[in-house]
Amino acid sequence: MIKDIKQGAYGIEGKLYSKIFNTEIDVMIDDDADIEYAQKCVEHFNNMTDKMLDTICRGAKAYCLDFMELAGGDWDEELTIPVNFETPATDMLKCFKPTVFIVEKPADESKIGYQLECSCDWEIEHGMEIDILDDKVVYLSSFNGYSPWRKYDDNDWNYINKI
Repeated sequence: MIKDIKQGAYGIEGKLYSKIFNTEIDVMIDDDADIEYAQKCVEHFNNMTDKMLDTICRGAKAYCLDFMELAGGDWDEELTIPVNFETPATDMLKCFKPTVFIVEKPADESKIGYQLECSCDWEIEHGMEIDILDDKVVYLSSFNGYSPWRKYDDNDWNYINKI
């Protein structure tokens, strides 16, 4: 449930408590979006299936490993935990956390669509973006402010395509 709802500079703002991440997350809702719709998105997020959470963790691991390879450095001492190919995907939950839950005006109100902006150990500057449409993670990579309603292709930078 979204609490402390108020009009902010960039739309409607509030807070949600994430059961999965055991933390409070800022909420941003486009002025054109319905608060009732946003509440449904929050409920979907807080009741995420184990399969979706596993997909997110595997995508985050692929993103982290690729970033470390591209950076060419030994990043273990900067990460919360050492990450390598043997690291269980669910351990990635220790390396990132959602900071902003974003709901824009839905292209189709019969579907649930939202975006998570996350901080992560390996990409401090750009963080991580997770876009969810219904029960599918459609995008996971550095934060670009995309949209769950965007048409995604097989782009190598979308780490959901690498799992």
